[in-house]
Amino acid sequence: MKFPPKSSGTSQTPAEISNSSDPKLPPDLSVEEKATSRQESTSLYGGVAGSIPVARLPGSSSSPIPNPSSTVDTKSGRWSPSVQSLLDQPPANLPLRFILGGVAFFVAFGAWAWFGTIEEVGKATGKLVPEGATYKVQPVGSGKVSRIVVKEGQEIKAGQIVAELDTDLAQKELERLKEAISSYQNEVIQKQSLLSQAEMEAKTRAEISAAEQLSQRSAIALAREKALTTRQLIAQQQSELRAYQSRRYHLQPISSASQEYLDQLKNELTSNQERLDRLKTLENEGAVSKEFVFQAEREIREIEQRITQTRLQEVTNVSEKLFDADQSLRDLASRLTENQGALVTRNKEVEQLEAQLAQKQAEANTTQIQAQQKIKQLELEIAQTKAKIADTRNQIAAAQAKLKDNYLKAPVDGVVLSLNLKNPGEVLQPGQTVAEIAPHGVSLVLSAVIPNREAGLIKTGMPVHVKLDAYPYQDYGVIPGEVTVISADAKSNEQLGPVYTVEVKLERDYVTDNQQKVQFKAGQTATADIVIRRRRIADVLLDPIRQLQKDGMDL
Repeated sequence: MKFPPKSSGTSQTPAEISNSSDPKLPPDLSVEEKATSRQESTSLYGGVAGSIPVARLPGSSSSPIPNPSSTVDTKSGRWSPSVQSLLDQPPANLPLRFILGGVAFFVAFGAWAWFGTIEEVGKATGKLVPEGATYKVQPVGSGKVSRIVVKEGQEIKAGQIVAELDTDLAQKELERLKEAISSYQNEVIQKQSLLSQAEMEAKTRAEISAAEQLSQRSAIALAREKALTTRQLIAQQQSELRAYQSRRYHLQPISSASQEYLDQLKNELTSNQERLDRLKTLENEGAVSKEFVFQAEREIREIEQRITQTRLQEVTNVSEKLFDADQSLRDLASRLTENQGALVTRNKEVEQLEAQLAQKQAEANTTQIQAQQKIKQLELEIAQTKAKIADTRNQIAAAQAKLKDNYLKAPVDGVVLSLNLKNPGEVLQPGQTVAEIAPHGVSLVLSAVIPNREAGLIKTGMPVHVKLDAYPYQDYGVIPGEVTVISADAKSNEQLGPVYTVEVKLERDYVTDNQQKVQFKAGQTATADIVIRRRRIADVLLDPIRQLQKDGMDL
């Protein structure tokens, strides 16, 4: 389109400018409508639109040209004049352009459909949790909540109290047990004192009894020694008695010397008698005088007198000896009898002392047994009391542990992921989860659930696109991830029905905002698009046709 040059020095009216610029425009259009039509024509035919001078009526304002769409008569439904002119008089190559454009479009669409792919995804929803498992705060026993210390989402340190249970009963029980153990300890002290006293008494009695028994044994030994001495003396006296009796039995009326002397005297008497007989014969014969006879008779009488004296003297000597022997036997027998009586007495004394020793031993044994029984009884009572003390200590330890368990504390440093307490006064049961703590310093993973109908082809290792609700993916993008765990069995969900639990490992645990990393927090919710498979766009577009064909074949 060419515009006639503007003649210098000649002023033109707006109608003339309009007519000279485009002779094809209807003469009844205003200047603004003609200018707008020229712009639309330029944009339709393409090319670079040159600057079009627009004549302004005198006194007109410099308001912008109105929107061409406002020139369309909405009531009549006809096109704007410029478009209507283009439709009435299209370019000669317009059909060819449409054909080439359509071919190019279909070629590009076919290439895109053939080489392009589309992802089939399974949608899972869940929240970020620490990798592994969260730490649960659970009461050991039942109790009523007296105080709630933390709030959900609060940072918490290991050992910090999460909630407190009522401790009145546990405190009273602990005080009762402490009083009981104090009483048991006093009882043990008293019984140990009694035990020491009983042991001392038993030891003293044993020493006294041992001393008495030793004295008694000494007396018995002395009595036995006296009895033995007496027995030996009796044996000696009995031997002497037998010797005296034997000597008395062998005592002769005349001793051998006296007998020899008597025999000599008898021989002399016989010789003198024979001499006297010879002298008498000689006297009768008158050979000798009578004086010789008288002398011989006198000698015989002297010899006979000596024989008689010797015999009398021997008889006297033997009688004296017999008397002395009998007297000695009587004395010895008397002493023997006396010693035998003493022996009997000493034997009885030994027996009596032995009986007394046996009695003292029996009494000592009885006393010792009684003392040992008393000691054993005290030891048993002390052991039983000590056992009660040990049992009470165990009960105190259990009560202290129970009292300590009434303070529910965080096991690790982390964040209170969930708190299942609303108000004080709630009654907790053993094992009931009060709070879940997400520890610091561990990676976060997405724990999500996926409906049963979408979980058929899901397996570990599949890629995942994670969209966190706290960080819109339009601004922060999606977080790549990977399926690491899928549950072996489905669980029931009130909203989704049967669901499987999947765990997704995130490629990163932060987003970038103003060139700064913003770390994810446990408990943030997210949606995971699990890429089940990738299909060509053409296959997806042809699926309805294939389905129709399959349905037709089935029919």
